[in-house]
Amino acid sequence: MNTKSELKPGLINTYRLLSWVLVGISSFQVLSHLVRMQLSDMAIHPVWILPYSNILILCFLYWPWAMKKAGKFFIPLLVTLATLGSILHTYLISMIRIAPEVTISILIGGTQDLLVPLEMYELNLITASWQLIPLLFIPLIMVAWQYDFKAVIAYIIGATLLDTLIYLSFISGSFTFVSMISMAGVWSTRTLTFLVVGFLVSRMMAAQRQQQNELKQANQELLGYTMTLEQLTTTRERNRLARELHDTLAHTLSSLSVQLNAVQSLWEKDKNAAQQGLNHALSATRYGLDETRRALKALRSAPLEDLGLCLAIKEMAQSAADRCGAALTIKVPEISFEIPPNQSQAFYRAAQEALENIVRHSEATLITLTLTHTGDTLTLEITDDGVGFDPQHIPPETYGLRGLQERASLIGGVCTIDSQPGQGTSILFRAGVTHT
Repeated sequence: MNTKSELKPGLINTYRLLSWVLVGISSFQVLSHLVRMQLSDMAIHPVWILPYSNILILCFLYWPWAMKKAGKFFIPLLVTLATLGSILHTYLISMIRIAPEVTISILIGGTQDLLVPLEMYELNLITASWQLIPLLFIPLIMVAWQYDFKAVIAYIIGATLLDTLIYLSFISGSFTFVSMISMAGVWSTRTLTFLVVGFLVSRMMAAQRQQQNELKQANQELLGYTMTLEQLTTTRERNRLARELHDTLAHTLSSLSVQLNAVQSLWEKDKNAAQQGLNHALSATRYGLDETRRALKALRSAPLEDLGLCLAIKEMAQSAADRCGAALTIKVPEISFEIPPNQSQAFYRAAQEALENIVRHSEATLITLTLTHTGDTLTLEITDDGVGFDPQHIPPETYGLRGLQERASLIGGVCTIDSQPGQGTSILFRAGVTHT
């Protein structure tokens, strides 16, 4: 099991800091005893009260090999060392404080070797047990941090049993009724306090884990949305390129194919007619090449970026009228607010598509273009007096008019096309725009 992946964030660094604090406090206690007492008068040598468990814990915390080898038992091992070390350390300190003349033999010979009353000895141990509460908070919080409330309950039971066994070993089974009542009060108070603190910490950590899982799930969903949006953007861009190139490469190549087939048929029968057809094919090729270059240049939307929507549409309308020899009536007032790029791009491309259809197919003598805005609605209307067509019978391979409606839907707008054979065409492109 990979321990590093299981350890909760910040747990190891916090444990290191707390262990260094405990080592520092115990070292200060050793120095204070050395200053106040002679070594020959001390029941326990000061080196005994060094927090060896915390020193060992620090070795584990800074030794990756130990973390890897311990695996899932790493945190339980540290908690056990911290708990056992804190209990022994606190009781040994109490033994030094009770009376310097007491020897270490009390741990071997029992309470019969005590040079002080048993009640005083028990009182010091009870006081030490109270002092254990803040020290045992550290492993308690580590358990609540890493695990759940069930583990907190298990730790409280285990720590209480361990404390009881060590306490009984220090008094060698000799105790008074009052001392046992006092110790029971200490253990009850500590249990209640630990339950409250452990419950709060475990709940906070559970909430944090839930938030982390929700955040992870949200990130996964966001990644999925991003990939979907990228695919949708790619699809839209392909459709846009298809619309832009439809009236250039597709139209030119189709016309060129028909002319070359005619040349092939006439080549053996009428070389002059074949030569004329070939000349027409060459002209169509040059014209298609020019139109393709123009379309590719227009894809960059340089006029829109340089001039803005109103001036760019004016120039494009004038160019279209000049190319087909039609008169132009245009009404494009200045817009007082800036239109977002995606919306201005849609209106620019819609005008371009409509004007290209007029130039190529309408045979119009008059073009009328109007751009108006009312409130947050922008409306583009382009009409001509050309040959017209039947909107109900548009060939499915025709991308131009279909592209107008797709562009409108992309920005939440509508595009209506009104035309009849011999009566011209009117295209209305309308959408709500956002002020920026």
